[in-house]
Amino acid sequence: MKKLAILVLCFALIVPSAFAKKEKGNKKEGVKTEQVATKKENKKAKTKDSKEAKVKGEQKEFKPDNKCCKTITLNSLQDSIAYAYGMAMGKQTIGMLEQMKKDVDFELSKDIIVGSLIAQLANDSANMLYTEEQLAEVYAQTNNILREAIQKKKNEELEKNKIAGAEFLAKMEIEPGVMKTESGLLYKIDRLGEGEKPLVTSLVQVHYSGKLIDGTEFDSSYKRGKPADFSLQNLIQGWKEGICLMPVGSKFTFYIPYQLGYGEQGTGPIPPASPLIFEVELLEVTK
Repeated sequence: MKKLAILVLCFALIVPSAFAKKEKGNKKEGVKTEQVATKKENKKAKTKDSKEAKVKGEQKEFKPDNKCCKTITLNSLQDSIAYAYGMAMGKQTIGMLEQMKKDVDFELSKDIIVGSLIAQLANDSANMLYTEEQLAEVYAQTNNILREAIQKKKNEELEKNKIAGAEFLAKMEIEPGVMKTESGLLYKIDRLGEGEKPLVTSLVQVHYSGKLIDGTEFDSSYKRGKPADFSLQNLIQGWKEGICLMPVGSKFTFYIPYQLGYGEQGTGPIPPASPLIFEVELLEVTK
């Protein structure tokens, strides 16, 4: 990844021909320059005004371990901006490559990216392999491929989650104390209260925590330190049905199939077709 940032840097830092000629002449004459600093000069350099340093730029040398890049010396603010610009380009490219790998398992060649960028920045039409029309065609083709690959990955994840969810619910169904409704909702009574039972149209106050089947907690009123107030009509089907089974003062654990939860699409931190585990305490029917 560092090499890519270094390579991209070459594109932003084009050495003027005059400087190149001067450097060539120096090499031919065998001239060697050496910086000699006295203690007094060193002390003076360390105490330079910070504002002046920002304007002039900090003098630094960069010697990349790559044949396409020359040694770079930052002598001015413009040099520093150019260097920063190259770093930004490199980071952005790295991010794109990592996302592409993650989303569709595509591994793009850094060498090809670098070669294309060099030709483009140098306006080297002889080494540009595509016209603008051909480039547009490649973009369109790439978008179609990416859409298909992403959809395929989503379908695979969906089927994987369905199988894992079905296995989990089948296992929980035979656990002692777990009951099942006609809709497929599984629940366990941890504590049975003696208050009224809410209706589907009720407003309720509850404490709860929600987890995925791997134990990942995605929501918790306990952690927020404050109970939550809900209208049952606005909740997922598993909650509507389950809360109505609870007298006030009860604590139940619900194992909710994805069909009674967020469906095949999932939402936020909840993956597609995910069964959900909720521990719920019904504190009050507020209306």
